[in-house]
Amino acid sequence: MMLPLKRAETLMLILVLACVIASGGSSQNPRHEKFWRQHHDFPRTNMAGQDYCGTMMLRRGMARPCKDTNSFVHVPKNQLKDICGWAGTHYRRALRISREPLHVTTCKLQGTLRGQCRYWSHTGQRHIHIGCDASGWPIRFEETNFM
Repeated sequence: MMLPLKRAETLMLILVLACVIASGGSSQNPRHEKFWRQHHDFPRTNMAGQDYCGTMMLRRGMARPCKDTNSFVHVPKNQLKDICGWAGTHYRRALRISREPLHVTTCKLQGTLRGQCRYWSHTGQRHIHIGCDASGWPIRFEETNFM
């Protein structure tokens, strides 16, 4: 039995919305996923007695070779994504700056010891600069010279 067209459209819309909600509204674009892998850590990973930066950089694939500087933002994904819209303002070129300071840990390479990257870390609140694509997803984190 065929459903009337309007009823079928309503069911399809409900199904699509359910899929979006179930996925957390995330994008499957490789550039977006790279951004999340390199710059998002919420809630902040607990490293009791361990070196946060050294461990996170290794876990996230940025320690072979050693990445010079990287920041992890400790807010929910939707709060970070919103900087591409209402929670951010145009900064320069294609960058957006967060309207509010966010909880961030920045890891800066100090050098290597026995083949392992050694990082200095700084955790605090600060405004961040990100690049967004045309669909409103973050794709680039612009490290600032606050250190």
